[in-house]
Amino acid sequence: MVIVCLGDSLTEGAGVLPEQCWVSLLQSGSRHRWLNAGISGDTSLGMLVRLQTQVLPTKPDMVIWLGGYNDILLTGSADQAKSCVMAFLNHCVKAGVKPVIGIPYLPHGVGRPWNKLCDWETCVPVLEEYIQWLRKLAKAALLRYVDFAPAGTLLQSDGMHPTAQGHVAMAETAAASGYFKEAPL
Repeated sequence: MVIVCLGDSLTEGAGVLPEQCWVSLLQSGSRHRWLNAGISGDTSLGMLVRLQTQVLPTKPDMVIWLGGYNDILLTGSADQAKSCVMAFLNHCVKAGVKPVIGIPYLPHGVGRPWNKLCDWETCVPVLEEYIQWLRKLAKAALLRYVDFAPAGTLLQSDGMHPTAQGHVAMAETAAASGYFKEAPL
């Protein structure tokens, strides 16, 4: 099975070594092929364009979508992120690819440069509402999802990106979802 992890810096692995990233940890010892399609700073619209132009043409079996925070930090709104999630689901279904929604954790203690993009006190409720919207969407539509909340306590000093241990927690959370079980020999 080929699984593409499409996202931003939370997927790319900002601040940790490539082999410490949750996608690399899932690849290690797996018979599945895990591809990291995370780009730091990407917005959900950029992710949607990459889905259509780079990811779906490779005919993966599954795509995990983990993004939307940059949209909120840049605009103070989750509207674009929500629209892109819905388009992601539509494009995957039309292409015969299994979509998986990645539900991000809530960052905390965010410092520079993030607090210069969006007033943190204004952005927190929007981020919280986006997380809840993703949970409700996934459950109401019976979608595959991975809730990365356990990694939200293992963050780097920037308050946004997971530490190496946070990436371990993300990999363990994804593995525990049961969507990526290894086929028996």
